[in-house]
Amino acid sequence: MKADAANLSVVDLIGNRLREDIISGRLASGEQLIEVDIADAYSASRNSIREVLHLLVRDGLATAIRHRGVFVRTFCEGDLQDIYTARRIVQLSAIRSGPAYGPVLLDKLGGIIAQARQAIEQGRWQDVGTLSLAFHQALVSVLGSCLIDEFFLNICAQLRLIFTTGPDERIVQKPMWVEWEARIYACLLKGNYAEAESELTAYLAESQLALSRIVRRYEEAP
Repeated sequence: MKADAANLSVVDLIGNRLREDIISGRLASGEQLIEVDIADAYSASRNSIREVLHLLVRDGLATAIRHRGVFVRTFCEGDLQDIYTARRIVQLSAIRSGPAYGPVLLDKLGGIIAQARQAIEQGRWQDVGTLSLAFHQALVSVLGSCLIDEFFLNICAQLRLIFTTGPDERIVQKPMWVEWEARIYACLLKGNYAEAESELTAYLAESQLALSRIVRRYEEAP
């Protein structure tokens, strides 16, 4: 459940759009966020953009470097533990709300998986990652909390930046992850909520290990 855009301040609206750019892969790890360019793009004041950048730093999506500027954050292996601790707390709580996954949400989950399979067939690996994040956002939305949705969107943005650690997202995005998400969806569809929780628990453990190996490989690269 996202906040109504009509009720957002200019600062929050621009911040949300920049976060969406990160989640979709349009903004990459290490990219500089140039205040004047963002101000021009959104017809906003420099003061508003300074506040936006401050919030991105606060939310762990950007890094301010003295005398150099603000950059989209680069993550290291040590950051993964925090991210996955948060994922487990939020996502396992959501999956335990099994009966709350009604027909509309289940249809949405099924649609995301169908799109992800199509993206794999077409070799659109960045889209595969975006759809995976959308799948997990939809899982969490069952909790019906705007605060949790906002928190989890930041987690998804951080994950996207980790996806771009290597030179190509094909390194991260594998058909096995989409099929694993499909198994979670199938369990929810059949009402096998305990099995859905077990599948999600295993998914989170294995994906953390896989991302750790990738981040470690490129951290150690010359």
